[in-house]
Amino acid sequence: MTKQCAARGCTEGTTGYSTLCDNHKHIQRRHGHPEQDGITVHRLKPYLKRVEARRAKNIDSAAWSILEARWAALESHAQSILAEWSTGNAMVATQVHAAQQVQALAGSVLPATVVNAALAMFLMRDAEPRRFASDRAFDFQLVRRVRGLAAVNAGSYWNHKAQRTTKVYRDLPPRVAELLGRQLREAFGLAGFMLAEKERAEEAKAKAEQRQLAEALEALA
Repeated sequence: MTKQCAARGCTEGTTGYSTLCDNHKHIQRRHGHPEQDGITVHRLKPYLKRVEARRAKNIDSAAWSILEARWAALESHAQSILAEWSTGNAMVATQVHAAQQVQALAGSVLPATVVNAALAMFLMRDAEPRRFASDRAFDFQLVRRVRGLAAVNAGSYWNHKAQRTTKVYRDLPPRVAELLGRQLREAFGLAGFMLAEKERAEEAKAKAEQRQLAEALEALA
């Protein structure tokens, strides 16, 4: 019996025991949730600028070296997995694939760039929580944007309609995206949420000062 797809607003039918149509099953595999949109570089850019401004303002803070050391620890862990795998030992394929992704990033992207992108994603999550359909969907988008930093993860094709070259990112198997997302969240999540809290506090302070100024100006004789 054909049922209607469970994704919000979808009228397509499903097959077998699935509650999703083929299109939403594909979206779920790619983005972590059937109703999750992909977070683009353009969408993330305002939050990335905030992180970069914060780093420039606090260039000597130990926070940056600590966060970059956490990325280095992920690199080291990935290298140990790949070293053991290269000897012929049986390894979990998901772990090997995730380690290869970290190695690809480590070989082509500066640690500071990885840290900035990850923190920007947590700022976006704090400011626009409805943009993420679930925690799993956020993890997938976190991985998507961090992986997008490495050119090796992108292919390209000529878009005849737009008359320009278009980039396409190679999707990861869902289990690999879940593992990488968990690793990145554990490395940068706390710092990301603390930074987001600081941003909110400063924004609230600035708004309060503006209100006080406006009230003072209105009271002028």
